[in-house]
Amino acid sequence: MQRGMRMSAGGMGFTPLSKSVLIGLLSLYVVQQIAERWLGLPVFQMLAWWPFGSGFKPWQPFTAFLLNGDVMRAFFDWLFLFFLLPSIEQIYSKERLLRGAIGTVLGSVIIGFVLVLVGAVSVKGPWYGIEPLLAALLVVFGLSRPNAQILLFFVLPIKAAWVAWGSGLLCLLYLLSGRDISSAMWAGGWISGYFWVQGGIPINWKKPFLKWKHQRIKKRLSRFDVIDGGKAETPRTGWQAPGSDDNVH
Repeated sequence: MQRGMRMSAGGMGFTPLSKSVLIGLLSLYVVQQIAERWLGLPVFQMLAWWPFGSGFKPWQPFTAFLLNGDVMRAFFDWLFLFFLLPSIEQIYSKERLLRGAIGTVLGSVIIGFVLVLVGAVSVKGPWYGIEPLLAALLVVFGLSRPNAQILLFFVLPIKAAWVAWGSGLLCLLYLLSGRDISSAMWAGGWISGYFWVQGGIPINWKKPFLKWKHQRIKKRLSRFDVIDGGKAETPRTGWQAPGSDDNVH
């Protein structure tokens, strides 16, 4: 079934969802610039992810995704979405795209937090941007359509799977060399995208729960003693049925 009207965009289908996302990002960029440059509001100070202890607020790791960098950085992010998002929308429904995006945000934030807390990376400055989502979309596209041919740098034909795994290698090298929150968020986005393709974290949550329940029941049963013998005597009660032996005098 065709997903709405499409406009040709460099050979790619420009879907209504892609159009809405790009318009939304452009609108956020315009609002951010007007609020900061014209009205003098500290939007970046409030929404970017600052180091712990120097202006950090609990909402910043999430609101940082709403911010854009300079105009060139924002342009290339939007161009990336322009080419990848329509193809991914053909594979996944809008609901799955939304769940995948939310999972990527949560996954990259959790991984970033863990790497910062254990001292693997440092927070040298504020972090912001949608790059973790871009890393996730790249691996989702590459592993969902591994044999698709794309033009690397618009010149070199290469399979999408190679691009996905190659981007994972670059994220790893970036993390090892940069050791900052930005590299951690890139790596978190790629890992979240990989689990997105796999349908979630491959952990059987039901098995540990059943094991815990079985042990609990076994512990309760161990409190009772089992007595071997013949027919158990029926306990007497205060009322006897008419015609019973106890009523015969």
